[in-house]
Amino acid sequence: MEHERRGTARAIGHALKWVAPLVYRRRAEIEPLRLWLLDGPLAGIEEADGDGGVPVPAGSYWGGPNVDFVLRGAFVVPPDFDPAAPVALHLPLGEAGDFSHPEALALVDGVAWAGVDRHHQELPLPDAVRDGRPHALTLHGWTGLLGHHSADPARRLFMGRCAVVQIDRPTRQFVALARTALQAAELLDAQHPARDRLLNALDAAFGRLDSREPFGDAFYAGVPAALAALQEGLRAAGPPLDVDLIAAGHAHIDVAWLWTLGHTRGKAARTFATALRLMEQFPAFHFTQSQPQLYDFVRRDRPELFAQIAARVAEGRWEPIGGMWVEADCNISGPESLVRQLLLGRAFFRDQFGAAAESPVLWLPDVFGYAWNLPQLIRGAGLEYFFTIKIGWNSTNPMPYDSFWWQGLDGTRVLTHFSTTPEAPWHERQPPNLLATATYNANLSAFAALGSWARLKHKATQRTMLMSYGYGDGGGGPTREMNENAAVLGDFPGLPRVTQGRVIDFFRRLEAES
Repeated sequence: MEHERRGTARAIGHALKWVAPLVYRRRAEIEPLRLWLLDGPLAGIEEADGDGGVPVPAGSYWGGPNVDFVLRGAFVVPPDFDPAAPVALHLPLGEAGDFSHPEALALVDGVAWAGVDRHHQELPLPDAVRDGRPHALTLHGWTGLLGHHSADPARRLFMGRCAVVQIDRPTRQFVALARTALQAAELLDAQHPARDRLLNALDAAFGRLDSREPFGDAFYAGVPAALAALQEGLRAAGPPLDVDLIAAGHAHIDVAWLWTLGHTRGKAARTFATALRLMEQFPAFHFTQSQPQLYDFVRRDRPELFAQIAARVAEGRWEPIGGMWVEADCNISGPESLVRQLLLGRAFFRDQFGAAAESPVLWLPDVFGYAWNLPQLIRGAGLEYFFTIKIGWNSTNPMPYDSFWWQGLDGTRVLTHFSTTPEAPWHERQPPNLLATATYNANLSAFAALGSWARLKHKATQRTMLMSYGYGDGGGGPTREMNENAAVLGDFPGLPRVTQGRVIDFFRRLEAES
């Protein structure tokens, strides 16, 4: 009652909003990027060479729906930036519509580096650019629809202040821990003993920050003590739930939907490059990706990225999955089509990455039809497991199970799992609902972790769950924030224990326990 009377959660939420931007301890704005319009998604970057281009200053509107573009500029890492602190480019190109629009592949000095979009606005920079000299930045991308599943001709993107930033590690660690603790406290039942203890910890921690403006050295001097207080308070808040959640990074990409095939090729390169950079930042991060067609696009368009992917596959942190060449419709397609999907898909993974690299899971999260002979085809193709979610969307005849043995026409059985992770309240106007529709595009957070357990139908017999997290449908994939949350959620009071891993890790454990 004390925290309700004082409005602790609301106050901490407001405080987080002014603390979060202070993660950037130093900023050096770059000159306005210059814009070239392209004839289509397959147009080369070389078409935007020369002295042309229209400047897009910070605070101005640019682009529109369905615009293929190149933005060019340059940046210098100031020599007085702390050499021990990470540096990045902050590139707020604009936010509008659904998915991760606008989206672009960032090239640093001509080298494909990572994706930049509305959910990935921070571009980590390699140490090689910290030499005090100008470096070229090129963004090759697409503005997107700027509307709800359709183009809105009236919308324009608003360019923010692009800058080289110096990241304060303790502040970033504090923000990640505080946002998870606050969300957990707001989700837990009022009678749960961890709830008030989490609010106690947050209250004590924020009380150690120097909140006097202008923010400067006094604020940063207080962050280590605030972080220590928060960590101590969380240790005293109680144990996690005695259940495990394996979190696999993922980026669903519809090969053909609301964009052209040329845009799909770009989405694959941008999404895969982002995953590669996240692997450098987060050693525990694992990435699961289906559809050999997308890999083949990247192999042809960006062979340097494909070579990096192959190295991560060999390392065991990048999981090729799915079996089929694309995530095929399994209701309209004929039997020969389904067999060829499996033969071509499995052959590609075997030829490119080796026979042992592919996970033996038919991965069809976004498919609506399920032929009764699929178990037989799955086993005949040498696969062992099946994952989807769409049957779980049935409100008329709801399935009674999340994990079960699916028996096909000929008696073949396949261990099958439907995701239990609820769709996140991406916007503040949506109240959190732990029993919301399941998703394969989870926002890895306290909400997703607790919701995965809340939606699980047979808690008496299953103790291990799977979360597929990352922005999807239009690609984009996991974010830095999601991976920060994963590290915090490893052993968090009142929530499932979260471990980053592969989908096959989940299925092997599920089979052993079933």
